Amino acid sequence: MVDTNIKIIGELKEFLNIINSNPKIKELFTEKSSNFSRNRKLTFNRTILLILNMLKRSLAIEVREFFELIENDNITCTKSAFTIQRMKLKSSLFEVWNKLFVDCFYHYYGEKVKKWNDFLLIGVDGSTAYLFNKQEVKNYFGVQENQFTETPIARVMKFSDVLNKVSIFSKICPIKISEQTIVADHIEKLPENSLAIYDRGFPSFTLMYLHINQERMRHFVMRSKVGFNKQVTAFMNSAENDIIVEMFAKEKAIEKLYQYGYCVTKNTSIKVRMVKAVLNTGEIEVLLTNLYDQEIHKTASFKDLYYMRWGVETSYGADKNSQQLEQFSGHTVCSIKQDFYALIFVANLQSLIERQCEPFLENKNKKRVHNYKINKNISIGSMKNKIVKLFLTENPEDVLLHLQYLFEQHIEPIRPNRSHSRKMIKKSPRSKTLTNYKRAI
Repeated sequence: MVDTNIKIIGELKEFLNIINSNPKIKELFTEKSSNFSRNRKLTFNRTILLILNMLKRSLAIEVREFFELIENDNITCTKSAFTIQRMKLKSSLFEVWNKLFVDCFYHYYGEKVKKWNDFLLIGVDGSTAYLFNKQEVKNYFGVQENQFTETPIARVMKFSDVLNKVSIFSKICPIKISEQTIVADHIEKLPENSLAIYDRGFPSFTLMYLHINQERMRHFVMRSKVGFNKQVTAFMNSAENDIIVEMFAKEKAIEKLYQYGYCVTKNTSIKVRMVKAVLNTGEIEVLLTNLYDQEIHKTASFKDLYYMRWGVETSYGADKNSQQLEQFSGHTVCSIKQDFYALIFVANLQSLIERQCEPFLENKNKKRVHNYKINKNISIGSMKNKIVKLFLTENPEDVLLHLQYLFEQHIEPIRPNRSHSRKMIKKSPRSKTLTNYKRAI
């Protein structure tokens, strides 16, 4: 796996080399064609790596330690200089870089990519992020209001490969844009061989129609609210456990689909399979899907399948707690976007290195009562500064092996079916994110 990861890191480094060597390409990722054309202390690459290095402390300290890390004696710059330089860099660079990361991951791992019945399992979910109370930020992202105050807040969305722990697509948007709209606008980001799993806030005729009517159908499983429509209500009250029905477009769906270029009428229908899944609590949930083959995809398999969506929930937990998503290093829209997409890139990099630890964990698990996993909080903390070395060194293997060693020193047991309540501590007066462990970065 180390050899495979070296190839992926090599591709990511080459991406930066290509941008640096081609002014026309560099223009795509900078605000002006003249940006990063002079030989400054904070070059194009250094600015990128500094943003990537999880800036959570005072910027003056972070900048000073960065220059000490790259071993440039007596060279440093002020935090103001960094703030000016980063404003020249478009956040789309990190989006494109992460897209390259994902493509390389699936290409180089090939048959070793984990799947469920030949599908990539994509957990789809949204969340929110609290922001700095600055007018520019409020104007762009919007606010959450009550009778006392207004709080700047952003909508975030993620398509996460829950088996391989890779975020294949992410977005930070104004809060007024709904989660369903973000998904509908980016259906094509779902891989053709994927199965997208959604919570009960997502089902709609529009979203199911868009999945079914792509050039190549995208498969889905959506948890439905009991009152989603009359057909779901009737199914809940029936003795049936697994049926296929036709659902017809209503006025709202017709209008919405017209905006996406589809001519739909009241006679337009889609075929939907409805499956009952009984939870451990005895609660019955209804799942909507276009996995129509009841022989291949058995009714009993859907409960465990839907539970796998939990991987995207835990990834948000790591983003907000371990990587401190809401502790942005800048007060502008540009810096907030840069930090968000850089965080996704680092999270994917952590998952990549974690794969190197799988043989070690398999050996440990043979001798222990519980299966063990890498402690994500500490592994993220271990990557601080090592990320910079990984992209500057001529020999990334040494850094990858050192990180693997650090990851393997901190493992924790997986306790299945743990459901007892735990005392949670609020980490910030302005944040709803809860944590019960110490910061690692």
